[in-house]
Amino acid sequence: MSQTPRPIRVFIVEDNFAVAQSLEHLLQAYGCEVVGMAPNIRVAMRIASEKSFDVAILDIDLNGTSVAPVAEHIEQLGARLIFLTGYGDSELLPPHLRDHPRLDKPVDADLLIPTIRDLAGQPAPA
Repeated sequence: MSQTPRPIRVFIVEDNFAVAQSLEHLLQAYGCEVVGMAPNIRVAMRIASEKSFDVAILDIDLNGTSVAPVAEHIEQLGARLIFLTGYGDSELLPPHLRDHPRLDKPVDADLLIPTIRDLAGQPAPA
């Protein structure tokens, strides 16, 4: 008897409330559990330290500030991460963070969901 895998726990760091909410609804529709949403570096660092999650989705540019400190903190915690960008702004990231998956906004569910499942080590449902 096969066991249903637990939901993938996702943390969202996005400064645009409407974008964060639409991501949350999209992820929930695909069976993910959103454990927190942060609009800025300060809140993101606090939530990342307090919550357990598998994958973080990070907007690269938070109101003109690079999300790099949050990404580095998440790496230290051992969670996986995906960067989102609306501007092709990967140059805001230091070179050591540029190997993580990066998706363009508006994000396509057909790219995002398989990327999340792959990072979390969960195969796509049959």
